[in-house]
Amino acid sequence: MENNNEMKINKLPAKTWDWLRMNDTALNWNPDMAGCSVKIDGGKEADKQASDFDGIETVAGRDADVLFGQQAAGSVLGADETNKGQTVHVLINGTGANGSSGYAYVAADAGSDMTVIETFGENAEGGSLPFRTSFHIEKDAHIRLVQIFMQDENTTILNDVGSECAENGQLDVLQIFIGKGNLYNGVRTELIGKRASTNMDIGYLGQKKQVIDINLVVNHIGKKTNCNIQVDGTLKDAAEKIFRGSIDFKTGSSDSKGAETENVLLLGDDVVNKTIPLILCAEENVEGSHGATIGELDEDTLFYFASRGIDMETAEDMMTKGKMEVLYRKIQDENTEKLVEKQLAEVMEYDRQEL
Repeated sequence: MENNNEMKINKLPAKTWDWLRMNDTALNWNPDMAGCSVKIDGGKEADKQASDFDGIETVAGRDADVLFGQQAAGSVLGADETNKGQTVHVLINGTGANGSSGYAYVAADAGSDMTVIETFGENAEGGSLPFRTSFHIEKDAHIRLVQIFMQDENTTILNDVGSECAENGQLDVLQIFIGKGNLYNGVRTELIGKRASTNMDIGYLGQKKQVIDINLVVNHIGKKTNCNIQVDGTLKDAAEKIFRGSIDFKTGSSDSKGAETENVLLLGDDVVNKTIPLILCAEENVEGSHGATIGELDEDTLFYFASRGIDMETAEDMMTKGKMEVLYRKIQDENTEKLVEKQLAEVMEYDRQEL
């Protein structure tokens, strides 16, 4: 694959001192790719076109639009009173080493409720795989997005999510990264209506020489909007990770609240961890908080395991698995939970192989 188009993705809403090169990420992608395989189980087509979602901003930005043109494969789904409470499964696979792209857009009518479970990389053939998921969430609607990343070591995923939430609209996001390849992941949410909200739970396991690049942006626009971001991850070997988390209180978003936290467990001498939580504020009467906990297994924890005959490698595996298990138990879909459990065991065994 000849990568000859450079684009800037995962940009911070406001630039910071860029000595660590965290304001954005430069990628070389060849836009001349085919559509990926998108198999949908459940749901129904919406009375809308893909172009109706062009106005929804995403974190990858307009530079990446070329990847989601006419060549991209996908569907526009609808959520309304007729399928309230339904779970829709979307299986996304690459279609070749030259790269392939796709999308899934959801129009959520007022009062609707839907869960969308997207699984990436199962039986993928390698190459690059950009995929965009966008939501238009109307008044009192609730969308729950679950994304499971399981790509092989030869696949690089660009996951691009954007949403707009009207009054009392809610987007809940659960992302679990247990793939072997690189991941560039972005979620942008516009809390437009009064009391709109979003909750994000993200778990990742980075190992060998993987790159994990995460950018979350929540724009508080309406009054009394709320967001909560929780990120938990483990880095091993020589893995590299960047986490950008931005909460932006716009003018007019009074009485809004936003919180973000990241916990990182470092289990390798050569890991590279970068974390930049960012709170922007143009409104006085708001509450925003952020924090990060980064560290290794402490001596007391290691002593506890050693006193029970458990060596360091096994202890690290147990801690890693425990952190991920807390998350995948939240999927609330038995078959998907079993799939994640099986993939996690495979990935942890893969990590034991030599670099």
